[in-house]
Amino acid sequence: MSPGRRLLPIALSIVLLAPGMAWGQREHFQLKFGPSYDEGDFGTSQTTRAFFFPVTFRYLGDTFDIGVTGSYVRLNAPADVVIVEGTPQETGRRDRDRQEASGLGDTILRGRYYLIDDPGPGSWIPTLAPFVKLKLPTADEDENLGTGETDVGLGLEFDKTFPGFFIFGDLSYTFMGDPPGLDLRDRPAVFLGAGRRVTEVLTLSAFVDWRRALVAGNDDPLELGGVATVRISPVLSVSPYAFVGLTDGSPDWGLGTEVSWRFGRW
Repeated sequence: MSPGRRLLPIALSIVLLAPGMAWGQREHFQLKFGPSYDEGDFGTSQTTRAFFFPVTFRYLGDTFDIGVTGSYVRLNAPADVVIVEGTPQETGRRDRDRQEASGLGDTILRGRYYLIDDPGPGSWIPTLAPFVKLKLPTADEDENLGTGETDVGLGLEFDKTFPGFFIFGDLSYTFMGDPPGLDLRDRPAVFLGAGRRVTEVLTLSAFVDWRRALVAGNDDPLELGGVATVRISPVLSVSPYAFVGLTDGSPDWGLGTEVSWRFGRW
């Protein structure tokens, strides 16, 4: 999956459904899971298809949260495509015509600190939450399900509620590992979105997701997408989403859904 994946690294279920949850929550754990699929030709004559099923377990503290994400990945693609940060990436390295592989993806550790809380629609002060992430290379690099190297990322999440709508997003920078035979650049990224709570149970939002190309000369990935979040209960939500790629650095299209369940009151 692409955006969000970074699930819609998604903290979308938190941003959209539980304003102020970090500071007043009763549930201290969260489980997120759901399938996604994307495909595209990346400006070539061959199609890349990728299926992901990530599972995230997160502890929700009063001033911070920390989580771990594992995934199952299936890839059908030209031989120069490698999964990086949950997204197919062209590398220019080709030792066979085509590949088909499946297995465990990389493991992501991610933590954030709730620095500033949004006081409400009457203020211009946004929620600010710096975060750090660590990718552990648990995917099989021989099958191109990962790079086989550790990556480290830093960033800042933000969101702000206004009368009738809200905005959200993050700015990040990832220091890529140095896999043999690949020259990967470090990656700045920007994720921006806006949405509206249509009813008490339905929230709609749209987003744009940009990342710098990992390989010099490739197009930067750029995607436009939308999310419909349905709040089934105060602790359970479902968020189907879809996106289209705007450059040859992105899949042509993708879709998926994420289930978020919070539990563990004390």
